[in-house]
Amino acid sequence: MIDLLLYFLLGLLIIGFEISRKKYFIIDHITLFNFFFFLVYVFTPIALILNGTHLIADDMPYGHEYYGKNPFTSSIVFSAYLFFLLGYSLIMNQKQKYRLIFQTGFNANFTIKLLPFLYLFLFVIMYVYTNEFGGLKETIEQAKAYRSSAIAAHTYAFVQHFFPLNTILLYYLYFKVFLQKDQNYRAFMIVFLLFSILFSLLVMAIYASRGYVIFEIAGLYIITAMYHKNYFFKYLVPALFVAFLVIKFGHPLSNSISDLVKYGFDAFWNGFIGRIELLEQDKTSIISNFTHPIVSLEASLARSGVDIEFRYFVDIFYAFFALLPNELLGIKDPENLMEVNTQVLLGMKAEQILPGILGFFSYSLNVIGVFIGSFFYGLFGGYLYKIFISFYQESKTALIYIYFISLTFGYFVFRGAPTATVIEKFILMLTLVTIIFYSKIIIKSITKEKAL
Repeated sequence: MIDLLLYFLLGLLIIGFEISRKKYFIIDHITLFNFFFFLVYVFTPIALILNGTHLIADDMPYGHEYYGKNPFTSSIVFSAYLFFLLGYSLIMNQKQKYRLIFQTGFNANFTIKLLPFLYLFLFVIMYVYTNEFGGLKETIEQAKAYRSSAIAAHTYAFVQHFFPLNTILLYYLYFKVFLQKDQNYRAFMIVFLLFSILFSLLVMAIYASRGYVIFEIAGLYIITAMYHKNYFFKYLVPALFVAFLVIKFGHPLSNSISDLVKYGFDAFWNGFIGRIELLEQDKTSIISNFTHPIVSLEASLARSGVDIEFRYFVDIFYAFFALLPNELLGIKDPENLMEVNTQVLLGMKAEQILPGILGFFSYSLNVIGVFIGSFFYGLFGGYLYKIFISFYQESKTALIYIYFISLTFGYFVFRGAPTATVIEKFILMLTLVTIIFYSKIIIKSITKEKAL
């Protein structure tokens, strides 16, 4: 009962803080942090308390050995959020003495001229990726097996790290055409926007992933809301309904695409209906998707520093090894956190079970790690808030990158896996580094400007 009360109070605190805090954008990185923290460390534990541990995901057979055994978990989660708020507030309450002026070296005309080469590059790497499976058709057929690691990674599997470049281009073109309503090269941009949509559909098919679709659509909504400073509630309700349909039917649909490619429409339809019936029999599937972070936290509290050595946040540095083309170079990455967590909860070596942000902190230094990590994550969030404002005031197009960084900041609460995050955001980091390299960042004293 005390656990339930603490989680309930934490939920109220998160909602109250989100409603009352000062915001430049109506949706930002702190909003997304609060959303995911509420989802996995408030809603999910309450669901487990009220409905039972049978909700724990099936891929964590040893999760029942850890979950519910630590009487202080709810207090640790509550305290972690307070440490996050402390770090964030320290930065936000500091009087700003300097401001950043970001002068990008890429103008709109130059970017538009780059588009044909960027899309050519995308379709070339799509060819390289699918060619190792025997072609696009064969890649889609093997999508489920590859995703489940039943098929080993190919030599040029690393080229898929460039696929998210399409999402950046998709949002950029959407921003220019529909938000800024730029009339220069409008028809040209619309054509390439259609290329982006086509590429997104191909990625969805070869990944057999409903999550990919959800995040693509959600990104369009959030960027639109941030730009217009309007939640667009009249569109949000139908959008949430579409999201519900994708969550409910996206998995059986994406898994049935390979049947369509292999055997035709009848096999696709029968497979789709059959998978829906299996989901109907499993009433816990949706909530189960969110149980990894809280179960991983309990497991890490029980094992880190006992029979598993503290990781001391080293996974932040290990993550960048994953960017190397290992299959091509014949090298092996250091053991990452997902492998350790999967070994604990599944009993086998794999990269499957996400630890969540608090699990990551706990594996690093147990309870102390949770508090230290949460505090510094709050500090980081405060700095990002001020940097975002400075960049957006100089260039409205910066909103696209602000969204990507905000999503990464918030979604890391659910994932808590530095290696997976760096791999997924490799192209975003590369793009940002390239833009910054060809840009000028000026630091000006606000005090001196006021004096003048």
